[in-house]
Amino acid sequence: MIIVKCFYKHRLTNEGIIMQYAFACLFILSYFSIGTCLIEEIELPQHLKECIIMKTKYNDVTKSTSEAVCNTCVTRYMWMNGPNLRNCGHPQDNATMSDITDFVGKLLCPKLSGKRKKRQAGRRYRKEIRMLTSGERQRLRNAWSQAYRSGYFGWIARFHNSQVRTSAHSGPAFLGYHRFLILILELVLQYYDPSVTMPYWNSGLDANMDTPANSILWTAEYLGEMSGVVRTGICGGFQDVRGNAIIRNVGNAGSLFTSAEVRDVMRMPNINRLTEPSPYPTLESYHDDVHNYVGGSMGPIELAPWDCVFWLHHTFVDYLWEVWRYGHQYNTAYPHKTGVPQQLPNVVMRNMPVVQFLGRIPTNRDGYGVQLARKSFYQLSPTCSRQNTYCGSPDLQCRFGTNGAECAAVDKNFRRRTQPLVDARRNGRVQMNFRNRQNKRRKRDTRVHHTTIHHSFKITVNSQQITNIYLPQEREPCMGKPIQNNFIAGCACDVRKWAFIPIKVVHLRPREAHFASQSDVNGNPSRYDMYDEHKYKDLENLVRPGNPATYNDCVEDESGAFKVRLKSTGLSYFGTYTDYVFVDNRLPISSHIGYIAVQKPTANKPTEVMITASDACGRLCKPTCRKWENGNLYYVSCTGAIKVTAQSPLMYGNDFGDAVLSIWQFYGKFTPIERESNIYMEFFCDYSNEWIWKECNPKKG
Repeated sequence: MIIVKCFYKHRLTNEGIIMQYAFACLFILSYFSIGTCLIEEIELPQHLKECIIMKTKYNDVTKSTSEAVCNTCVTRYMWMNGPNLRNCGHPQDNATMSDITDFVGKLLCPKLSGKRKKRQAGRRYRKEIRMLTSGERQRLRNAWSQAYRSGYFGWIARFHNSQVRTSAHSGPAFLGYHRFLILILELVLQYYDPSVTMPYWNSGLDANMDTPANSILWTAEYLGEMSGVVRTGICGGFQDVRGNAIIRNVGNAGSLFTSAEVRDVMRMPNINRLTEPSPYPTLESYHDDVHNYVGGSMGPIELAPWDCVFWLHHTFVDYLWEVWRYGHQYNTAYPHKTGVPQQLPNVVMRNMPVVQFLGRIPTNRDGYGVQLARKSFYQLSPTCSRQNTYCGSPDLQCRFGTNGAECAAVDKNFRRRTQPLVDARRNGRVQMNFRNRQNKRRKRDTRVHHTTIHHSFKITVNSQQITNIYLPQEREPCMGKPIQNNFIAGCACDVRKWAFIPIKVVHLRPREAHFASQSDVNGNPSRYDMYDEHKYKDLENLVRPGNPATYNDCVEDESGAFKVRLKSTGLSYFGTYTDYVFVDNRLPISSHIGYIAVQKPTANKPTEVMITASDACGRLCKPTCRKWENGNLYYVSCTGAIKVTAQSPLMYGNDFGDAVLSIWQFYGKFTPIERESNIYMEFFCDYSNEWIWKECNPKKG
């Protein structure tokens, strides 16, 4: 920052004066960089470190996706031990937890006071959401909207957050407690429409697609927007108890339930293997990946219950548990786990009311009981075969692959393009709506960056003419959509409370990369493309990537453009921030500078934060921190956790633009120059066969 200010202030003076000021500024910068540590490495919190060591103890980085391990441990640490929103006010809701508990108690009784309609008799089934008819979806939407407007939905979300920090996550009580919670919300919805049951979201149907983010699920007919603020769908326009909009960033991290993961769950031999804590993947840890896949509000557990996706996802987890039990002689045993005293079998569920069908306040063991299980029934998830290709819904398709025939969600863009053809065949004639786009040059409007003019019109054609008409195709972003952060730091949503730190990513070409670019176009095709390090002896000795595990839905773009995600998670404050950079997957080594936001430190309170980087396939990059030795700048392995102070000269930008100018120097008509000495942290994506945490790797020699 100092050198930039000096050059700007004196750039109109003669060359000799400029050089004197530049030398002085460089001397001052070096003094502060060596003598004063305005950003410094700190140790990972003990509980977080213990979780990481446990989850990697028996797992090999070539078989377990490192990002999934990290996200599970970070999320659980923040929920159970880290800063939270417990002390934040909720001015739009004055209900106490006692009020909410009383309300839940009335719901769990067969006879309720008030205007609640009688629950329909007979066995009714929870279905996969795409198996609902359009009428059933509309009734679900109406009931959920009424529950939201009345405040009851918010009460159930608050009930989850206030009761289950240590008593129903990362342990055996997770399954039973959430089974109670799903029933409670279902009863709230049935208060407004007795015909409604809670559907489940089998995300494996989306994982079976080529592009899961294009699922029909992320449309107004179902769950609304996949990216940014959720304005349509079942919970469109919902806000959390503090008035923050629900946001999503689908597909920017994490993974969906895959067929392989479901098979792994079904093969787990006993309930101890199925549940946490465990050094192996469990039903709960697989569930964590989907939270991170949806992203946005679904990421931190504090905010997740306000997105309806949370409830549909947890209902699917409950469905998988129930199917597992039927495959294991309907095992109702409670797991024998140590180290989680609040989740022992006979411990009473915190603040739960008396449940009439039990005659008492439920215990953790009751969450596994038959009496609770009999309150709901499931329709099996849709399947197909070569003999019967219909999956039971027009929004599902039968797909044939290495796992045989499996149902997959319909691609929303495919549906949009083909629907006119279907309508024409069905009705003989079809009315088509067109929006022509004209890009005209005009005076630039700095408030709006597009200059597209839309001209709308309609035509009606018969089925014989439909193939003569060009059907416009919506252009998709080739590498996904920009990330929308919520800028919640502590109790407030305010971008001014965030500071921005420059981060550099250094990336080696992964082993599996191969591109159709040959150096000898007239000769025989080589097994290596022209960028491959194996063609060059000196490079081959230096660039030696390993084979760490990836998510099953990992896809790499043929252009070579490759996304590396950056994420900050507050250790001294509640808040997360996510962004990404692009590197070139073709090249043996490439780099890019990005910017990550953290809560702005104050004079009395430094900011402690953990920063991670992972590629689009779920492989973590190694954090390295700046170190000066003998006047030379190096980057050495570090924890990824740092402390940021408000001490001058600042090593962060007070806003995004300030952070950019801390790296780039502008010299009038000359090309801007990077000044990377202001970067404290670099991430090295070397794809080695070691965990990025040194404590997790076996000692050599």
